[in-house]
Amino acid sequence: MDRREKELDDFFKKNDAAKKRMSKESKKDESDKIDAYFETVAVQKAPKKKSGIDKIVDFFRITSFKNKFDEKKVSANRKQLEVEGTNRTSNLWRKVTQVIFNMFSFEAGVDILDDTSVLYRRNLVMKNIIKITNFVFVIFIFVGSKSIGISVNIIVSFVFFLVMFFSNLSIKKVIFGEPRTFQKQVMGEYASALYILMMAVAVYSKLKFSLSGLEGEGYLSITLAGYSLIYFALVVLALYQDSKLLKFVFKIAIILMTLVHVLVLYPVVTYAGDIATLWNYISGPILSDIVLRTIVLAVFMIALYSTAKISEDMNAKRKEELIKRRSMEKDFKSVVNDVFDVISVYKQRSEDNEEKRQIMASKRVAELSGKLGNFLGYSPKLCKEIFDFSTIHIDKKSFLSLADYDDKEVLDEEDFKKIRDKTIIGSVIIKRLQLEKKGEDIVRAHFEKTANQDFIKEMNSIQNNRESQVILLCEIYDILRQPKNYKKEVKHARAMDLIQLEFYPYFDPQIIDRFVKYTDDFESIYYKLTVE
Repeated sequence: MDRREKELDDFFKKNDAAKKRMSKESKKDESDKIDAYFETVAVQKAPKKKSGIDKIVDFFRITSFKNKFDEKKVSANRKQLEVEGTNRTSNLWRKVTQVIFNMFSFEAGVDILDDTSVLYRRNLVMKNIIKITNFVFVIFIFVGSKSIGISVNIIVSFVFFLVMFFSNLSIKKVIFGEPRTFQKQVMGEYASALYILMMAVAVYSKLKFSLSGLEGEGYLSITLAGYSLIYFALVVLALYQDSKLLKFVFKIAIILMTLVHVLVLYPVVTYAGDIATLWNYISGPILSDIVLRTIVLAVFMIALYSTAKISEDMNAKRKEELIKRRSMEKDFKSVVNDVFDVISVYKQRSEDNEEKRQIMASKRVAELSGKLGNFLGYSPKLCKEIFDFSTIHIDKKSFLSLADYDDKEVLDEEDFKKIRDKTIIGSVIIKRLQLEKKGEDIVRAHFEKTANQDFIKEMNSIQNNRESQVILLCEIYDILRQPKNYKKEVKHARAMDLIQLEFYPYFDPQIIDRFVKYTDDFESIYYKLTVE
C-alpha cells in the first residue's frame, strides 16, 4: 500500500483517547513484565573492582590526554598568533626561544649522514654549554676563605681564569679551524671532555683546600656543591652520545676520583708513614665512605653509558633508514626521469611540420570530443575534463622535466610534492598516448584486414570506459579523414559509413548514435579547424 494512503487511513480513523490510553498502559505492563523476566534469567555480574594500580594507570591516562589536549590547544594558539602578528611581546619571546633552541639543538640544520657536520654541531653546542658552565666555575672559584687569605684566593682564582681562557681558546681553534675535518672535530670533542672534567675536579679541590671549619661542612656546604660539579660534568659529556668517548672519560674519572678521595677528601698521605698507622686511619667510616662514593660513581657512569649507548644505537638506525630513503629518492628520480624521457622520445617528431600536424590533430580531437560529450548529456565539467585530457600530451609536454632537481642531493617535502604532481601528469599523458596508439592500431588493422575477434577483444580491454570511447571515436574519425602511409584520406560520408559498419564493436551504441545523429555538426567543426 502507498505510504500516503496509509497516512490518510490513519488520519480518518476514530480518535478514541481512552483506547489509546489503555493500549499505552498495556504496552507498559508488557514491557515491565519482559524486563522482570530478563532480570530473573540474566547472569548477575559483580561490578569489576579496580585495584590501586588500575586507578593510578587511569590517573596517568587522563593526565596524559589532558597534556596532549593542552599541547594541541597551545600549538593552535601559537599558529594563530603567528598569522595575526599583533602581539609584539609574544613575537619577541618566540624569537628569543628560537635563538636559544638553535644554540642548544644538536640537529638544527645538520645532515645527520655527514659525520663531520654532525660532530661539528655537537662541538658547537658543547661550546655553548661550556660557556655557561665556565660562569658557574668562576662563581665557585671566587668564593673566599679566611684560612688561606684574600690575597692568596685572588691569585689562585686568577690562575684558574688563565687556564680556563687559554684552554677554551685552544679548543675553539681546533673546532673552528680550517679545513674542518673529522679528525679535528674528534680532537675538539676529546679536548672539551677532558677540560670540563679536569676543571670540575680542580674547582672541587680548590674549594676543599680553601674552605675549612663550618664553611666546608654541612648538608648544604659549598664543598658538597663543588663535588656535585663533577657529576654535572659527566652528564654534560654524555650529551655527546659517543660510547667510545664515555669509556675513555669514565676510566679517567675513576682514576681522578680515587685520587681526590685519598688526597683531597681524606688526607691519607699524612698517615702513610707505615701500614699500621695508615690502616688505623682509613679503617672504619673513612674506608666505607670511599668505597661507597666509588660505587655510586661507577653506577652513575654505567647509567650514563647505557643512556648514551641507546641514543647512539637509535641514531645509527635513523642513519640506516635515511640512507635507504636517500637511495629510494635517487631511484625514484631516475625512474621518473626515464619515464619522462620515454614520453618525450615517443612524442618527438623528425620534422616541424609533422609536429604541427600532430598538435592540430589533437586540437581537432579535443573539440570533437567536447562536443560529443555535450550531445551525450554530460555535465559541462566532464566535457571540460574530456577536452583537457585530449590535449594534455601537447599542453603539458614541457612540464615533464626534473632538470631543476639534478643538483639537489637531498629532496625536501616541497620537492616531493612537485615531483609527485609531475609524475601524476606523466601517468595521465601515458594514458592519452595509449589511447592515441589504440586508435591508430584499430584503423590500421581494419584497413589491412587483420582485425579478428581476438584483436577486438584485446582493444576493448584498453581504456574502455565511456569517456575514453568518446575520445577514441573522435580520434578514429580524425585518422580516417587524414592521409596515412597505409591509406588515403576519406570523405566525411565514407568515414561515417566505416564507423557504423567497421568500428562499431569498440563503442557503446549510444555514443555512435549521437555521433551519427549530429554528423553535420561534427563535419562543420572538422572543416572549420582544418581550414584554420
